[in-house]
Amino acid sequence: MTSLSTASAPTVVPVATLRSFITEIGARIGVPDDDAAVIADGMIWAELRGIELGTRRLPTLAAAVRGGGTKAAPERRVTSDSRSFAVLDADQSWGQPAAAHAMRIAIAKAREAGVGACVVRDTGNSLAMGYYPSLAVAERMIGVAITNALPLQAPWGGTRKVLGNQAFAVGSPAGRHSPLLFDSATTAITWVGIHEFQARGEPIPAGVALDAEGRPTTDPAAALAGLLLPMGGHRGFGLALMWEVLTGILSGGDLFGQTVRGGISNDQPAGQSTFLLAIDPAVAMPYDAFVARVDALIDAVHASPPAAGVERVYVPGERSAEIARGRAREGIPLTAGRVAELRTLADSVGVEWRAT
Repeated sequence: MTSLSTASAPTVVPVATLRSFITEIGARIGVPDDDAAVIADGMIWAELRGIELGTRRLPTLAAAVRGGGTKAAPERRVTSDSRSFAVLDADQSWGQPAAAHAMRIAIAKAREAGVGACVVRDTGNSLAMGYYPSLAVAERMIGVAITNALPLQAPWGGTRKVLGNQAFAVGSPAGRHSPLLFDSATTAITWVGIHEFQARGEPIPAGVALDAEGRPTTDPAAALAGLLLPMGGHRGFGLALMWEVLTGILSGGDLFGQTVRGGISNDQPAGQSTFLLAIDPAVAMPYDAFVARVDALIDAVHASPPAAGVERVYVPGERSAEIARGRAREGIPLTAGRVAELRTLADSVGVEWRAT
C-alpha cells in the first residue's frame, strides 16, 4: 500500500514486494539466483530494522557491477581448510553473498567441531553485520561477524586515517526472549549512523568526528569528508586494530589496513575482508539449558530499575526486533528520495518499480 496523507509521507512497501524487486534487479545485472536471494534477504533484514544498509545500497551494487569493481557471478573458492577453520576467496564478490557463504561454512564446521570460523577475502561491502550472526542464531548457535573497511579513523593520537570503523556483531539465541544481537563498530559513531543523521537533516552528536581539517564537527557532510573518532578513546582503536588482524591480515588478501578501497571506486575491487565465527552451545550444555540461562540474564537486565527519564531498560537487539515485527506486518517505509533512486535504477535495467 502507499501512504498518501502528505506529499512528504513515506511510501510503505510490502516486504514480499520489496524482496521480489531486489531479487529482480540482481537478476537483471547478472547476479546468480542464489546470490540475488541472499542480497535481497540481507537488505530486507536491514530495512525491517530501520538500518540504512538496505535498499540504499542497491544502486551501489549495480554501479559496482557495471564499473567492473564487483563481479556479478564470481567463482568463490576455499583456499585453505581444516576441521574448524577455512579461508574463502570471494573473487571480487559483492560482500553479502560472500559473507553469508563464509558463515555457512563456519556453521557447518561448528556442527562437527563445536566451533567453526571462516575468513573471506576480496569482497565488497557486506553491509549490516548483524545479519550474519542471525544466520547462526537461526541454527541454534552463537554467531560473530567482523569486517574491515576503507580507512575512516586515525590511530589514537594520530592524524592520518589507517583503519576502517571495523563494524562487528555478536548474536546469541534465547528462549522466551528475542535473540541477543549486538551490532556496532569501533568508532564513536558508525558510518551508517552519520548517513542516518544526514538523511534526517540533523547534526551528529559532538565529540564523535573531525572534519577534513581535523576540527571537531557536528555536520554530517563534514564528518563524512573527515575522520571518525574511536569509541572509548585508545580502547576503541585497539579493538579496531585487532579486528584488522582477524580480517585483512588473516585472510591473506592483497589489501589490508589503509590500502582497503571499500566502495570509493566502481571500477576497482573494494578489497575488504570479513571474519565469521559460529559456536555450538550444545557442546557446553544442553541447548535448552543454554537458552534458559540467556533468558535469565535478559530478565536480570530488564529488572534493573530505569534511570530518570528512561522508560525501560533494553538488551541489545530488542528494540530493532520490535521494529522488525511491526514492519513485517505493515510494510517497509521508503522516503520519496529512496523511491526516486530505486525508480531510476529500475528504469536503467528494465525492471518495473512496484510499491504494492
